[in-house]
Amino acid sequence: MKKLLITTAILCSIGSQASSADKLKSFDHAAELTSQAKTILFQELNIAGVPNKGHQQVVCLAENIYFEARAESMEGKAAVANVTRNRVKDHRWKDTYCGVVQEGPVRESWKTKQNPDLADSERVYYPKKHRCQFSWYCDGKKDIIWANKEKSGLTIEGNARAWREAVRIAIYTLGYGGFRVNDNTDGAVYYYAHNLVYPTWADQKDLTVIIGNHTFMK
Repeated sequence: MKKLLITTAILCSIGSQASSADKLKSFDHAAELTSQAKTILFQELNIAGVPNKGHQQVVCLAENIYFEARAESMEGKAAVANVTRNRVKDHRWKDTYCGVVQEGPVRESWKTKQNPDLADSERVYYPKKHRCQFSWYCDGKKDIIWANKEKSGLTIEGNARAWREAVRIAIYTLGYGGFRVNDNTDGAVYYYAHNLVYPTWADQKDLTVIIGNHTFMK
């Protein structure tokens, strides 16, 4: 009987994914998701009971966790989530997760710029290259969450696992689901990959903790 209930729950979750996948197109999100990435996303949203109004913020945070800390441990992924949340709570940054993740100067598309009569709501803007708060968002590369190979459908295990972890942490960070994410960064609002760079601003900030490949500061 227990197995039957579990199977039914999974089927209910998968059965609602077609309409949920359509909802993904209804709001701005930075990355493209392969079919299994969409399945993972909406499985986790459904299991946690995240209301539709919360989907966009979860996706923005999950994408940031994935691209910033895909190879990190759960602790490392949670740390990136916490920095994003700490910025949301700080008056120096935007007050939404999407606003924080996508913050940076933009340029208007030449296609809409040439039409002076176009309404502001119909104009298209792109982030200026290498000018964003989080480098993946405006590095000029196409962002795809490859949870599977699209032609064969073969799961890319490491990516799929990292994406599911990122989605779960994002859900818990926003206060949904059955768990909560404690701040393991001691209030950090900055971090950098210490094996790759030493940013000029680091000398003016206070070190809080080192987790995995990132140094966290405030």
